[in-house]
Amino acid sequence: MTKENETILETSNVKLWYGNKEALHGIDLNFPEKGITALIGPSGSGKSTYLRALNRMHDLEDNVTVTGSFNFKGQDIYAPTTDTVDLRKKIGMVFQQPNPFPFSIYDNVAFGLRLAGVKDKETLDRAVEESLKAASIWEEVKDNLNKSALGLSGGQQQRVSIARVLATQPDLLLLDEPTSALDPVSAHNIEDTLLELRDQYAMIIVTHSLSQASRISDRTAFFMNGNLVEVGDTRKIFIDPEKQETADYISGRFG
Repeated sequence: MTKENETILETSNVKLWYGNKEALHGIDLNFPEKGITALIGPSGSGKSTYLRALNRMHDLEDNVTVTGSFNFKGQDIYAPTTDTVDLRKKIGMVFQQPNPFPFSIYDNVAFGLRLAGVKDKETLDRAVEESLKAASIWEEVKDNLNKSALGLSGGQQQRVSIARVLATQPDLLLLDEPTSALDPVSAHNIEDTLLELRDQYAMIIVTHSLSQASRISDRTAFFMNGNLVEVGDTRKIFIDPEKQETADYISGRFG
């Protein structure tokens, strides 16, 4: 990741309430247009809550209030005129549990494009192949594209889920603990996939695994009790953090 890397998303003074309970206490955090930023912190620290605010996933929940500034490529994410369907194509999300639809592998990957009105078979064929290749699973499934995605292993399902997001050509990928439900080999395959994508996309990954954050991220942000404690180059955060709380968490004293 280079210093010339421009900012794709700027968030400032982000607060979030569940009813009357404030869960995020004014988060200021920006993201470059390429590379991987890891969000780390103990359970309940606010990292997944913050991640879900970035493409308005909280709109689907009752009694949640979000305030603050969310500037995505010059667009206000929370403006009344923002089309959330279009927003979630540009800011795609991969969840903790692999969530393929009960369709064929092909139809899973083509889903978002068809939703956007793409009908040309040649266009769909090309997008499906390119997305599955980008998600590092083409060679495993290319001869079985018409078979149900539900018949794949968990790790394969997660890579198909990543391919489905990539097919809509997003600018930013949000990944909420994408490997925590997988076996070590599958998790390693997902990490390899993300490393191959880091020069093409901006990615924000929530992870409980400090070793994963240290292996694959360029930047790391440490959350605790709904606050952003520290953010910086991953190597510096892990070797020479500025805040004592960060050092204590990294060293395993709590969390």
